[in-house]
Amino acid sequence: GTIMITKRKLLLLIAAAVALSLAVGGTVGLYAQSRIADAVTRQLFVFNEAFNRVMRFYVTAPDPQKLIYGAIKGMVGTLDPHSQFMEPSAMRELKASTKGSFGGIGIQIGIRDEWLTVIAPMVGTPAARLGLMAGDRITRIEGKGTKGITTEDAVSKLRGEPGTEVSITIERAGAPEPMDFTVTRAIIEIPSITYHGMLEGKVGYIWLTNFSEKSGPDLGRALKELESQGMKKLILDLRNNPGGLLHEAVEVSGYFLNKGSLVVFTKGRLAENTDREYKVSAGPAFGPDEGPIVVLINQGSASASEIVAGALQDWDRALIVGQTSFGKGSVQTVWPLGDSIAIKLTTAKYYTPSGRCIHRDNSAWQSGELDSLAEDTTAAPESYATIGGLKRTVLGGGGIAPDLKVEIPRFNRVQTDLERRALFFKFAVKYTTANKGLPETFSVDQGMVNDFKSLVNGDSVTVTEKEFADNLEYIKRAVKREILSKLHGDKAMYRFNLQSDPQVQKAQELLQKNNSLAGLLKAANGK
Repeated sequence: GTIMITKRKLLLLIAAAVALSLAVGGTVGLYAQSRIADAVTRQLFVFNEAFNRVMRFYVTAPDPQKLIYGAIKGMVGTLDPHSQFMEPSAMRELKASTKGSFGGIGIQIGIRDEWLTVIAPMVGTPAARLGLMAGDRITRIEGKGTKGITTEDAVSKLRGEPGTEVSITIERAGAPEPMDFTVTRAIIEIPSITYHGMLEGKVGYIWLTNFSEKSGPDLGRALKELESQGMKKLILDLRNNPGGLLHEAVEVSGYFLNKGSLVVFTKGRLAENTDREYKVSAGPAFGPDEGPIVVLINQGSASASEIVAGALQDWDRALIVGQTSFGKGSVQTVWPLGDSIAIKLTTAKYYTPSGRCIHRDNSAWQSGELDSLAEDTTAAPESYATIGGLKRTVLGGGGIAPDLKVEIPRFNRVQTDLERRALFFKFAVKYTTANKGLPETFSVDQGMVNDFKSLVNGDSVTVTEKEFADNLEYIKRAVKREILSKLHGDKAMYRFNLQSDPQVQKAQELLQKNNSLAGLLKAANGK
């Protein structure tokens, strides 16, 4: 939560903190603390001198507010990517991130290794349709380099009126050259559950794409609906879910864990202000006495997603399948410094019930490295035991490591080019204008393939006959995906996508053959 601290109180607190530090401990402690206080005083004197020199001697009269804001930004910039000086626009952004809607391209972004990085594309948005992926580095916006840009500045450049365009350049692991995208902004609704439905074998599927104020109630309704349709087992999909509100993560976990179960705890430097335990407050809707659960995660699963996945894994309530998660497990506290500015600081870190720190040190983020961290011996992840009864080994080291790693094939050059040129989308728009009566069960026939090939040949993208043939299955699926979306809505498209999703297919296969988590674990380990 936000802790309100006035400017006067802040100065008094600093003075009190220095006074207190000098008043405690023995002679050695007193000496050490006084040296620290002296060092701080000297540094503040240096800053004051520098400020006065600039104000007095700079060639044109400086704006003192700009100088102070710049100094605070510089100070906070030496800490970590999640600490931030928040000017009025950033304060508005903070409020928009948990509710409402806005005009943008539909990506969650963060700074990794000083580069603007896609944390997750939001489902059903322009960015997702063009094939932007978690881990993509945005190196240019409207032709201007982004090295050293703040997330606040990036957001203001990417957002805008719906219908307007923004050009971005991205670098992707495994791609030989940077790729240019032109994205048309749209109204971005912040979704909670994008899709839920029944799969074969009494397996329910829920795709939770964000943790907002609606997540808990929406999940409750979805579970009720699926159970009325005969659900006995569940796939909870948290892939590319960038997180959100902490209390919603606790509420979501509470649908699957017994009342009183620890979901997450926080630890920081000032224990009395930061150390908290968060427990389930109500009885579960689909609890430990019900059927088994598989939770899907990937490198776009962050923050609240990792809290839920970690809690269900530690309590032996779910098998985690997919790829190692993002590792955003830090707590930020916002202190207002005036009417419209504030400072946001990392004050604590999240820990799963077994004691694993969710947060990954920023230096551990390298493109493509996330998936290998869990089994990389050089990373030396600590081992922990689950607390739900099976006492199985789970790995620490930042992020949540899956019990069963299942890869998603990366786009190759042809697939990337076709997606970023939006050719499947363009074809579907054109084709459905003349063919409105296609049923949901239609197949992509040779005539449609030939028509699509003509569209590709008329575009600037280069695809050889062999490349087209090698990618034919992907092309057919992508054509059907877009036509379904146009004629039968996004839900029909999601249903279809699940059929060729290797992580969902593996989860479904495991659940159909096993009625308990112990059985799932044995099957996942090939026993």
